[in-house]
Amino acid sequence: MSDMNGKKSEFFSNFCKKNNYSFLTFDFRGHGKSSGVFTDYGIGDWYDDLKKIYDYHNLKETTIIGSSMGGWIAMLFALKNPKKVSKLIGVAPAPDFTIDLLWKNFNSKERDKINLGKIIKKKIDNNFYYYYSPKLFINSKKFFIKNIKNKYSGETILFHGSKDYSVPYSYNDRFYKNSNFSKLINITIKDADHSLSDKFSLSTISKYI
Repeated sequence: MSDMNGKKSEFFSNFCKKNNYSFLTFDFRGHGKSSGVFTDYGIGDWYDDLKKIYDYHNLKETTIIGSSMGGWIAMLFALKNPKKVSKLIGVAPAPDFTIDLLWKNFNSKERDKINLGKIIKKKIDNNFYYYYSPKLFINSKKFFIKNIKNKYSGETILFHGSKDYSVPYSYNDRFYKNSNFSKLINITIKDADHSLSDKFSLSTISKYI
């Protein structure tokens, strides 16, 4: 999980202030300071959060930036609302990760737990765990980008780290083979991890905003 007070959000906020760009960031439900519990939601809920913010502020012709799961939602939003997005930036984006990254790598016991309505706890390091709930999988099924025929013709730049062990840096090469994103650029940053929050990575990404 991530939040709007994280290192990447603060970096982009400061970058936009210095360059006199308007900038808006928020926490999805179950993230950061927002209400709710992460395991009660899925991609459909978080997509609705983003769409409501766009509608409330009547946002148009924006540059949208999404990281990891947020990258999936940003890509989904651009495909469904192409006139509202002038540029799409994904930071280690993970579209369709519930099926193409998680489910494929779950063992039979983990799949059984999800099917029985139980939450899976995965250790990432000594200080952090991921929690995967049945709601995450059920609520995300209708939002797989692989099943969407919509097209987004704006500039699309996806950044990856060569040492990203959560989302392989070649993961989004799939979009070279279809027509979802006609102006696609995939950029891999050497030695960067999934967070892409090191100084060099953030500086590189900022050049494309």
